[in-house]
Amino acid sequence: MSAGPIRQWRDSWLPARASTKNSDRVCYKKLLAPKAYCGRKPKVAYDDWTKVNCSECIAAHNADTAA
Repeated sequence: MSAGPIRQWRDSWLPARASTKNSDRVCYKKLLAPKAYCGRKPKVAYDDWTKVNCSECIAAHNADTAA
């Protein structure tokens, strides 16, 4: 069953979802922190923002610096 016209209209206004696959994700993490900046337990993590490609870490960093 397809979504109705109201649901389709609501979904048309949502921003596009951008997420990095778990296998491709490189998070930002301090040396002694148990989790990454995005709140996940990373497989690969660096303390340098130029190497980070995790969309959740980048979005959290942008939100924190904008505030």
